[in-house]
Amino acid sequence: MTVHFSTRCPNSDYLGFEASPEAIVAAAKKAEEVGFDAVFVNDHIIVGADVRSEPWTNVYDPLVAMSFVAAHTSRIGVGVSVLIMPYRNPIATAKALATVDLMSGGRLTVGVGVGWNEAEFAALGVPFRERGARTNEYLRLWQSCWAPGQVSFSGRFFSFADMFVNPKPLQQPHPPIWIGGTSDGALRRAARFAAVWQPTPLPIAQLVERQAALRKACEVAGREPIPTRMSFRVEFSTITGNAPPVGTQRPTGHGTPAEVAADLLRYREAADLDAFQINFHGNRNLDQLLQSMQCFMRDVAPVVSGD
Repeated sequence: MTVHFSTRCPNSDYLGFEASPEAIVAAAKKAEEVGFDAVFVNDHIIVGADVRSEPWTNVYDPLVAMSFVAAHTSRIGVGVSVLIMPYRNPIATAKALATVDLMSGGRLTVGVGVGWNEAEFAALGVPFRERGARTNEYLRLWQSCWAPGQVSFSGRFFSFADMFVNPKPLQQPHPPIWIGGTSDGALRRAARFAAVWQPTPLPIAQLVERQAALRKACEVAGREPIPTRMSFRVEFSTITGNAPPVGTQRPTGHGTPAEVAADLLRYREAADLDAFQINFHGNRNLDQLLQSMQCFMRDVAPVVSGD
């Protein structure tokens, strides 16, 4: 069975060094060259100085960054993982995403999340406690905006009738939607709207338990179970020079290519995974990120795929 691997380009400082237009393009081109199936960007708009927000103080706008990546590549999928959906006007966002999909030749994937940063919601004037309800409605609204012809919609937050929202996305009925989150509400949302459930890194036992809950949610929604593409953090010690503290257990995904491959195989076998979102951490510069991408697809991916 073919195993698919997507990755992330540095549109934020999240990967270990300062983001830049040059780094975003170089990483996207490298991902395409070595065989990743898609490359993703992050999303945050305005954050504070708290510890959890620190990696997100420099984030390039994901909609603009995706357009830039699509213009500098030709085959690789382009996506956002995840777009914090309640932050933005959903009609304007639907139009922007449809434009990216059309102009990229149908290469867009949209990962969706509800967000966690309450201060960011406050700064943007969006009620934090409404984020789940808004996300559910906005997903329905996107589907309406992306459908052929004139658009009508009636909801709690937005309503309109017989209007035009063009262009439509090339991928019909709409670009693939990935939904993250592990709460029961997030799983119900994924069962209703998503092509793929994409959780953040989880221990194997928790992942398997949440997959079972997702299957039940899909049954309630009246659809076949959707696949999982789990985010997986990888750091090659030989490239970054970082080693776990002496006397501590090796973190999952941190080590030699053989150790990383073994970690991925355990997840694949326990949770029946055939797709991973690989996030490379611990890099001090762009060159280390590019080396990590090359190393993964050369030395790890074939082992995990059984090639």
